[in-house]
Amino acid sequence: MNDVAIRLARGDDAETIEAVINQWTRTDKRRERVEKIREALRRDGYKIMVAELEGKMVGVLLMVLYPDVMFGDDGSHILFLLVDKDHRRKGVASKLLEKAIETAKGEGAAEVHVDTMNPEAEQLYRERGFKDDGAMLCLGPL
Repeated sequence: MNDVAIRLARGDDAETIEAVINQWTRTDKRRERVEKIREALRRDGYKIMVAELEGKMVGVLLMVLYPDVMFGDDGSHILFLLVDKDHRRKGVASKLLEKAIETAKGEGAAEVHVDTMNPEAEQLYRERGFKDDGAMLCLGPL
């Protein structure tokens, strides 16, 4: 899928990004999520990348870049990578992931972390060299 374009999200992308996210979450928090997307777009260290095909947004990735105070360098964490249901298994996730890794390297990150509950996504990450690095635990909702 060579014609997929990856770019950083803009403020006017918030509602379209939310629509892609909603395919996965199916929660009734559309308005709140759009505002949080806009907030993330304004925050330093937050990178939202979108994949477009023929002018349509078909994927989205959120990555946070941060100072790793434990190890004394910079790190990055992919919080989610989602692809529109009609465009899965066509290389969109791979292109988003490649761009995220390239961006993390360019920003000086020493590592890229990711967590997932999706077995297909886990396979994607493992195929690209990601290895186990602990457990992701959650306490919530609070």
